Amino acid sequence: MPTADAGVHPHRRPPSSPSCARTGSYIAALLLATACPGGDASTTDEPTTTTLVTTSPTTTATPTTDAAPTTSTSTTDAAPTTSTSTTSTTGDAPTTTGFDPSTTLPETSASTTGDEPPPSVALALITDDNRAYVEMHGGWGPHLRGLMRAPDDSLWFHVDAGEDVYHNRTIRYFRRGAGEPAWSLVAEQPHTDGVQQNAASVLVGSTILTYGVNVQQHFLEECYLDTADPSIHACNAVLVSGQVYTTPPSSNYVGAAVLGPGARVVWFTVVGDNGGPGQWLYTYNFGGGWNGPVQVDLGGANDLGYVHAMATPGGQPTLVGQTFTGKYPDGTYAAVVADVTLGQVPAFLSLEPPDPAALVRSGADLYHDAAGDTHVLATFDGAVAYYHRPAGAGWAGHTAPLHVFADTYRARFARPAGDRLWLIRGSAGGLGVQLLRAPSPDSGPVDWAAAEVVEVPEAGPGFGAPSAIYVESPTYQAGLAGALEFAICGSYQVGDRSIWHGRLE
Repeated sequence: MPTADAGVHPHRRPPSSPSCARTGSYIAALLLATACPGGDASTTDEPTTTTLVTTSPTTTATPTTDAAPTTSTSTTDAAPTTSTSTTSTTGDAPTTTGFDPSTTLPETSASTTGDEPPPSVALALITDDNRAYVEMHGGWGPHLRGLMRAPDDSLWFHVDAGEDVYHNRTIRYFRRGAGEPAWSLVAEQPHTDGVQQNAASVLVGSTILTYGVNVQQHFLEECYLDTADPSIHACNAVLVSGQVYTTPPSSNYVGAAVLGPGARVVWFTVVGDNGGPGQWLYTYNFGGGWNGPVQVDLGGANDLGYVHAMATPGGQPTLVGQTFTGKYPDGTYAAVVADVTLGQVPAFLSLEPPDPAALVRSGADLYHDAAGDTHVLATFDGAVAYYHRPAGAGWAGHTAPLHVFADTYRARFARPAGDRLWLIRGSAGGLGVQLLRAPSPDSGPVDWAAAEVVEVPEAGPGFGAPSAIYVESPTYQAGLAGALEFAICGSYQVGDRSIWHGRLE
C-alpha cells in the first residue's frame, strides 16, 4: 500500500530520507502513524542501563466476544447496524464536517437499562484545523493529549500546527469555560525550531506543560502556558542536574503523564539503527527539578512507542505500549505492560492475543480504579481486547484478555467523579462511536457484555470510524474528571482535520 494511501507518518530513518515509512502493516485505511527520528547527537548524561526481560506467561482464560446486535438499542457492546457512514482514503485534500464551528449537536440515540430517560451526548467543535497530512492522519498519537480541566473548571485542549509532516511549528490552545457553549482559540506559541512529531501535554496546577523532542537541536523541549493568564508562556530545553539534556540519536515517541500534585514523568524511545536493538528512556520531576534519565535496553526490540501510562495512588507509573522487533517491515509487534518504580528499570510482559492467529498491534489505554485494580486495552486486527489485574498482584497470570470488542479501532477509559468506569469505543468499519458504562461500581474485572451502551451522534463525514479518541483522565491532570468528557478526530482524509468534544448530559 502506498504511503499516501495508508496515512503513514515516516518513522525509522532521519527526516532527510523520504523513503522512511511503514507501509501496509496496520489496519487498512486506519493505520497508526509514526515519526522519523532525528540524526546523530551526543549525550551529556550517564543514564542507568539495564537489559529488559520480556516474557509472556501461558494462560487458559477465554475472553468473551461481542455479538452483533440487530438494532441500535442493544445493551451489549457491538456495532449497530443502522449506521450508514463510510470511511474513505482517497483524495489529496482533507474535508471538514460541514458544520458551523459555533454550534453544538445536542442529540443522541441511546440504549439504557431501567426506566430512567436515556442520557444524551452533546457535541461541540473544538477545531476544524487539526494537524493532518497525506503522510500522517490527524488522529496520530491519541495518547499524547487529553481534555484537561483547569482549577476554574474550564476545559483545555492543545492542537499542533505546521506546514508539513516534518515540521511541528506551533502549539494552539483551545478553551471551553464552565457553562460556555463553544470552544475558542485563546493562545498560540511557537515550538523551538526542530520539533517534528506531535507533542504531549499535561496539566499541573493551572499550567499546561507540553513536551516534544527537538530532532534538529537534540534536546527534550518543555513548553508552558498559564491557564489563568495565557499571556504567560514559553518553550525551553529541559535541564537535568542544571544542564541541557541532550537526547541520543534517533530519539522519538515522546509521552508524558502526571504523577501527582506538581509531579510528572516524560519518556521517549531511541529507535535502534537498521532494525537493531533500541532503548526507552524516562525522566521524572517531583516539582524541584528533573531526575535521571533512566535508560532501559529493550531486550532486542527496535523501539517502544505509543505508551499509555497512569500513576498509581502511590505515584508510581504503570504503562502499556507497543514494541517492534526486527527491521521494518519484516519484524514483529507486541503489546507490553510494566510497572515502573521511579529511578529503576522496569521489566515488561507481553499481553496475549485473543486467539493465536490474532496479530498484536499496540497498547490502547490503561486505567487504575479506586480499589487499585488495573484495567488495560490493547489493539489487534480490527478489534480491541480488555485485560484486568487485581490490586496488589503482579502482571504474571493476568496477561490474557477477558473481553474482545469486535469492529473497534480506538478505545479509551474514562471515569467521571462519583460514577462508574466508562469505555469509549470507535468502530473500525464506520459504524460509529459508543459509550459503555460498567454494570457495577465494584472493583474487579468489568463484565463489558452487560454494560449499558450509549450511541454517540455522528459529527459528520469520517466520524463513523474515528482516527483518535481523547479523554479527561488522571494521566493528564491531578484533579478528578468532571462529567463524562471525550473528544474524537475523524478518519483519514475525510474528517481528520476536525476534532469534536462530546459530553454526556
